Amino acid sequence: MADCGRDAEGLCHGITPQQAQIIIDGATPPERALGFFVTAIREAFEEAGILLAYRESPDLMAINEDEKTRFSQYRQQVQKDPSSFAAMVRSEGVTLAADRLFYFAHWITPEIVPIRFDTRFFVAAAPPGQEALFDALETTDSLWITPQEVLEKRRKDELDVPFPTFCNVKTLAEFSSVDEVISSTVGKEVPCIQPLLDMLSLG
Repeated sequence: MADCGRDAEGLCHGITPQQAQIIIDGATPPERALGFFVTAIREAFEEAGILLAYRESPDLMAINEDEKTRFSQYRQQVQKDPSSFAAMVRSEGVTLAADRLFYFAHWITPEIVPIRFDTRFFVAAAPPGQEALFDALETTDSLWITPQEVLEKRRKDELDVPFPTFCNVKTLAEFSSVDEVISSTVGKEVPCIQPLLDMLSLG
């Protein structure tokens, strides 16, 4: 996977492959561990148009009006070819804010499911000066609501939320601020969660 290449460290700010491996226990080699951070930032850019990066640390980059068209074109390129993400980072002279990502959860789909995913979830504060926009490909709509509102809408059958997302949002709803969520990840042991499907209950 391109995100896990040996040059990933040169794309990232504030975290080395060895530090990433300590955070994501069991990920080997260290470049693969750092690749999870790169992948999370790339996916956020592809699917939500949010780029977690620095022009100059410590301030996260904004995307001004003059740059929106250029970054929209980058986004389309990355959607077609994820390996072009690294080229975009180098061309723009930015570094990925891997130090602003915090490891939150690890889910694997049940063994019985034909298409399976092994997914790491991260949390981060959204950068100011950027507007989230769904890509109409993998994400088909977007709205800004609180975790508590997500749970309420799901309870009323007004919002369809996949089970892993529901569980993560339920955890987020226990906190009153982004800072509290991020603080909760410090020293947190992240277990691998792999649900079991009850075929009897499925009928």
